[in-house]
Amino acid sequence: MKYRSLVGVAGKMVLTMLVMLFTAVLFHACDPENNNLGVDIFPSEDTIMVYSDTITDLETRLVRSRPRITSVLDNASTTRTYFLGSMVDSIRGHTRAEIVTELGLSRVGEFGEEPYIDSLRLSLFVNEVLGDTAAGMRIRVYEFTDSLDMGTSYYSDYDVTGKYDPEPLVDEVIVPEPGTLYDFDINDPELLDRIIAAANPDDSTFFYPSRTQRLFRGLYITMEPVDEGGALAKLQLTNSLAGLKFKYFHDTIVEIAADTIPLSTYTLGFNDDHAQKVNIFQHDFTGTTIATCLDDPGAVPGIAYAQGMAGVNVKVTIPDITDYVGEGIIAINAARLVFYVVPDSIMGIPEEDYPQQLMMETRLDDGTYIPMYDRVIATDRVFFGMLTQSNENSAFLDPLYFYTFNIARHLQSVVSGEIGNGELYIYVDDPATSNKIIKFWSNHSGHEGGLKLELIYTKF
Repeated sequence: MKYRSLVGVAGKMVLTMLVMLFTAVLFHACDPENNNLGVDIFPSEDTIMVYSDTITDLETRLVRSRPRITSVLDNASTTRTYFLGSMVDSIRGHTRAEIVTELGLSRVGEFGEEPYIDSLRLSLFVNEVLGDTAAGMRIRVYEFTDSLDMGTSYYSDYDVTGKYDPEPLVDEVIVPEPGTLYDFDINDPELLDRIIAAANPDDSTFFYPSRTQRLFRGLYITMEPVDEGGALAKLQLTNSLAGLKFKYFHDTIVEIAADTIPLSTYTLGFNDDHAQKVNIFQHDFTGTTIATCLDDPGAVPGIAYAQGMAGVNVKVTIPDITDYVGEGIIAINAARLVFYVVPDSIMGIPEEDYPQQLMMETRLDDGTYIPMYDRVIATDRVFFGMLTQSNENSAFLDPLYFYTFNIARHLQSVVSGEIGNGELYIYVDDPATSNKIIKFWSNHSGHEGGLKLELIYTKF
């Protein structure tokens, strides 16, 4: 029995030593400085090494956005809004937004044998107001005399010069309120006569959108520029209450009882099926910090800006990636472009106004641009340019936010020689419908939150 007891004690000691040895080996294997465990099992020529690097010498420049598509797109949302207004602030400078729109049939028009047109009115629905909500807006509406095409994309720099009748149909001041329909009476005898002639039952103008648009091409909606303050209204043109409306009697015989017979209303609407629409954006950065370095290839701004409404973009140039990864067969395991938001206390933009997502595109050697995405396969989750709150927050400091771009597939195409190492452009997601702006530290700022590229790659 004593012999068995001694054996049992020795066995426990051996087991304990083995556990300690295994644990030590395990910790040794987890040590990033000693990651060669098992390497000697493979032939030396088959060794695979994984490397990591952080690149900070990225060129950052501020540039005007290239023109963005602002017209009706395929599968467009019927709740989309279009900017109208003029606004000035110390960050954005002077921003102005105008609208060109066609009109479309809301239904086939049947007005009787001898219809009588009583009045003409334009209705616009304001969905949201940005800026000085108490500021008056002087709206002018002109008859558009050119034509648009539903199959053509139109951009934010669309030139309306010489394409409208200089005599305004509407010239009124309103104080826009969200969720409000505004009616503007139109007193234009020539236009009214055209509509009366088109409503004649012998003419099928109100049966076909193309014929209706030849009668009345559309509208150019603008606002008198402001020198300070101002506001932007977001118009929901496809709202069922919006459009060019006229009231009519079905037949002139009812004129005898005109005071007792209710008028009918016909609306030429702005539906997306037949009415093309274009938002025009103009920016003047005179007097702003942005103006000192915008489109200047020699400027090295410490703070970078990304602005919606085709405003300011950030151009990032990544140095020759082979200088870091070397030659040979390279697999980019992960590549993360990260930059931190300049806190509200410094930049004066409250957290609730930060864009929730930024986007990126690259310029190919042929001068074309392609958007860059990074999605998880078979899911709708987007890991690209999303606003994220850092866990580095302090109770005594501003919350820290950052944006991340996963560009591993892009860099793999670069190192594989499929595409050139072209510039990357960072812009606010959906710039045709967002006026948001964000400031973030560039790699020239000297700030620890500056732009950087975190890289993990394998060499074969």
